[in-house]
Amino acid sequence: MELAIRYLARRRRFEREVRAHLRKRQVASRDIDEAILRLQELELVSDADTARAWIRDRMNFSPRGRALLRRELLAKGVAAPLADEALDELVGEEDESRAALELLRRSRAKWSGLAEAVARRRMWSALARRGFPSAVCRAALMEFAEETGIDANDEAWN
Repeated sequence: MELAIRYLARRRRFEREVRAHLRKRQVASRDIDEAILRLQELELVSDADTARAWIRDRMNFSPRGRALLRRELLAKGVAAPLADEALDELVGEEDESRAALELLRRSRAKWSGLAEAVARRRMWSALARRGFPSAVCRAALMEFAEETGIDANDEAWN
């Protein structure tokens, strides 16, 4: 229990992370299970709360689309229903669009000086790699084009 509390003192952790840490410290499986139950009772370990906090941080500091956020949460050991619930609560289509546009704005210097066609392809690729769906990419690119004066009438945007 003490090892787990010290591990949790630095930041929120998912249950899977705590279990892995305790296994690495060679704690017996039975003791790990008991510690996890007690930590959950004390509300020190909650995958639902940790998922919400993780999503908020991710959207603020390294925006991603819903699909990619979901995959990352599942990879961290969060149950699919918990991941879906947290995403439904925190990431709507409008949030995704805003995050995609903000990503383009922050990366504006990367695209300046490039031919428009090249810049468009790179912007689209950057958004797609971050898991934004096509409709969100298109909307963000169109809005970014209006803000920056890029030719938005070109077929490549549609």
